This record gives sequence, C-alpha cells and structure tokens, in this order.
Amino acid sequence: MWRNLGKFEILLLLATSAFAQKFSLEAGANYFLGDLQKEIHLSPYGGVGFEYKLSELHFGYMQGSYSYLFLKKNEDFHGLHQFVGRAGVGFLEYFGVGVSLAGVRGRDKTPQAENYMLATSESEFGWNFRFKICCVVLYYDIIWTAPKNSHLLQLGASFSL
Repeated sequence: MWRNLGKFEILLLLATSAFAQKFSLEAGANYFLGDLQKEIHLSPYGGVGFEYKLSELHFGYMQGSYSYLFLKKNEDFHGLHQFVGRAGVGFLEYFGVGVSLAGVRGRDKTPQAENYMLATSESEFGWNFRFKICCVVLYYDIIWTAPKNSHLLQLGASFSL
C-alpha cells in the first residue's frame, strides 16, 4: 500500500494524523433560505472535516466543502462554484459554533456577466452552527452579505476515517 503513495501524499497523511484526531469525508445537499431559495436549486456538496479534542467536553473542528450551484433564473451564468470553510468549537460531540468563509465564483456566459462581482469572485465571512449525531451532520451558516445576510443549510452524511 505505501509503495503506491507519493511523498506528498505520505506527508499529508502524517500531518493530518498528527493534527486531527478524527478525519472525515462528507457528502450532502445545500439548501438556501430566504431570497436565495428563489435563485438556486438544491445542489450537492462534498467536503472534508477534521476534529480534535480540546478537553473532556469540548472539541475543535475545521471543515471545508465544495459545491457547484445550479441557478434557476440567471441567464448570465451557467452556475456558481462555491467553497465554504468553517472553523469552530463544539460541546459534547453534538453542538458547535464557529466562523465561516464562503467564496463564490460565477461561470460567465455573456459579456454582461463581467459587470457582476461573481465574474471574478466574491467571499464573505459569517457564523456557522453545527449539529452532528452519529454519521449525520447539519451546518447552518449565516453569511454577512450586503444588503441582507445569506442563509445556507448543509445536510449530509459524514464518514470518519
């Protein structure tokens, strides 16, 4: 098995096991709330997560996910690439709260799409709330976008390695 791994993969594996006490792969669906619900279809996501123990009752987590979002009405873009990174502190292995960074980039279709910030890329910070039980994980993000906050729900399955 080790013969097939390159130097980078071995280094990444050792760094992950030294840093994280639990590594997980995630897959699920994005669901937007509010005004974005009218603009974006239910879209799948894939992600990776790390957890580490801070005390008997507390743990830290980091998670990153990628989604390709399908738009309902916008004719200027084919879709959007979205990355969400999260870091936070949890309590009793079930509940967590932290900060989020959401980055979005549009796939431009028309010359008019150059006028949107999404044509280059846009990123915003926010809060995230996490609930995890067994292999089901739920993230609720409040992203600080102007003029109103954006609300994202990610529900998925988490498989620990």
